[in-house]
Amino acid sequence: MNWGAENAAKPHTATFVLSTGRCGTQWLAHTLRAAGKSFGRVEHEPIGDGYHSREMLGAGDPAQLAPVVRKGVEAHLENIERTLEHSDYFEAGFPCWSSVPYLLRRFAGRVRVVHLLRHPVATAYSWWSHGAYQPQLLPRLPQKILLHPGDAGVAFPEYAQRWAHLHPVECSLYYWTEVNAFARSLEKTAGVPWLRLDHSDLFSEAGLRRLCAFLGAEYSPRLRANAGRVIDEHHFFVSSWIEPDFVSHHPTTVDLARQLGYDALAVDAAALRRRFAPFLS
Repeated sequence: MNWGAENAAKPHTATFVLSTGRCGTQWLAHTLRAAGKSFGRVEHEPIGDGYHSREMLGAGDPAQLAPVVRKGVEAHLENIERTLEHSDYFEAGFPCWSSVPYLLRRFAGRVRVVHLLRHPVATAYSWWSHGAYQPQLLPRLPQKILLHPGDAGVAFPEYAQRWAHLHPVECSLYYWTEVNAFARSLEKTAGVPWLRLDHSDLFSEAGLRRLCAFLGAEYSPRLRANAGRVIDEHHFFVSSWIEPDFVSHHPTTVDLARQLGYDALAVDAAALRRRFAPFLS
């Protein structure tokens, strides 16, 4: 279906990227902004962790959150409403992932979803390098727990039985599995324009053309101006190493990855080490 033609007579639309993070959302937002006004207002994680993704997974509606928590979410959504009076809106990032069902209801008839993925092992190593599921450098800082199998609404609570024995990179792999199982399930019932893209699609003309067609925007060669450029404000490394064959102990992830077009066991271990542990002997 040509969503661009169909949306020509519709009101301005809001597009939300559903992702785990660490898959090119900064690059995407920067590139769409630089390409001109045809994409409307483009934001990258405009309220940071303000979506409270762990809490929203179980709550399903900001109204069910504590007042001090929901205040920021509601103010942000009201701001989007004002934007839609005169412009399209595009939001990239990961914190909104568990809020997407609510966003579909809130902006019914004028919302799209881009499900952005990256290979599960690469995603897990990237989050590991960002300190996910590890003690922080300063003791007073809380651990970066992206999701926990004890949280309300999770799909795989059985992970709680072995959680204490998992390496941080395995915990990050669990997070990839939860978010993408959530997205796959939602895609089947959402009833809205939905585009699934791989991280690598962002850096190809064919992938960018697919995105433009989906958004009803004209493709411009300027979109490829950053194709060879890494745009990542948070580029970190790990101080220890675990070989990626650990993924074979996570059949749920391996199966979901296969459904989404990935071979979770096909990993270039040397390339991962060069990227995330270049200074380790």
